[in-house]
Amino acid sequence: MEKIKYGLMGCSRKQTNVGDYVQAIAAKQYLPTVDVYRDREELNTYKGEDIKMIMNGWYMHNADNWPPSKSIDPLFVSMHINSSVYDGMTRPESINYFKQHQPIGCRDKATANLLQKHGVDAYFSGCLTLTLGKTYIRKEENVTDEILFIDPLFHYFTLGEMFKTPQKLLSRLKRRRFFEFKLREKIFKTQFSKNFLKKAKFVTQIIPETTVENNFQIADEYLQRLCNAKFVVTSRIHCALPCLAMGTPVIFLNGGFEGFGDRFNSRFEGLIDFFNRIDISKEGKITRNFNLHEKIDFKNFPKNKETHKEYAANLIRSCEGFINEK
Repeated sequence: MEKIKYGLMGCSRKQTNVGDYVQAIAAKQYLPTVDVYRDREELNTYKGEDIKMIMNGWYMHNADNWPPSKSIDPLFVSMHINSSVYDGMTRPESINYFKQHQPIGCRDKATANLLQKHGVDAYFSGCLTLTLGKTYIRKEENVTDEILFIDPLFHYFTLGEMFKTPQKLLSRLKRRRFFEFKLREKIFKTQFSKNFLKKAKFVTQIIPETTVENNFQIADEYLQRLCNAKFVVTSRIHCALPCLAMGTPVIFLNGGFEGFGDRFNSRFEGLIDFFNRIDISKEGKITRNFNLHEKIDFKNFPKNKETHKEYAANLIRSCEGFINEK
């Protein structure tokens, strides 16, 4: 019997968000082997042996590169269609392709709604990173004292960021968002204790220019660090989602995204309901969706919600069933 080949989809840009590799690792944990690694922008040009591939992740920069090669047997779960390519990804050729491989599991409700409007059997599956607890297992004896603030409110530029990069300064002046650096300071001051902030380590999810292989190693080390952290505060969904999967206490700071429009924010639909959140409105109003009234501190940190667990279990069943098919 001919051995089944497996492909792993990812992003091969050298300088990128580590979240791209986190999503690839989420798929990789189900594969017996990785026989082919393929950039998501080059799925249409693949001409090798037939491969099975879990097709989770963010799609895409150029819709002309869609649909994928017929040599790829896909499982569509946790798929996000970026708003910039809605038209290209819903061309008749694309819709016919989706219908051949439906149902399509979508990372967010906006993607599911988009495909449903075009007659595709699509549903909200949640993100495959919700299953990373299969590989990264949190053990109490390994938990460190680290309090990680990972790109908190990264769209509220600091004064230093704006004056260091003229484009950022001009962008904020044009959008009348220059004084948001004060809102950022207000949020930290009113929501977290001084000692908590003093102990926190501020980390970014943007990784340096290096090789794809090294980026996978960086992502693996990043996930291990999240798994063992004491607490995490972030505005990155591919930090918060793995934390939920691993059981690491996490708070999502939901602010600064409103300037990008409803289509940008649509990528959060469904996912954001899984998090303990501090929400910041366009007007600067600060609210919480959890019942703690004092400042966040070492002994006053909310317990993670558990609404994601059903979605994670369904994703595990789907991926394992797909890989075990003969």
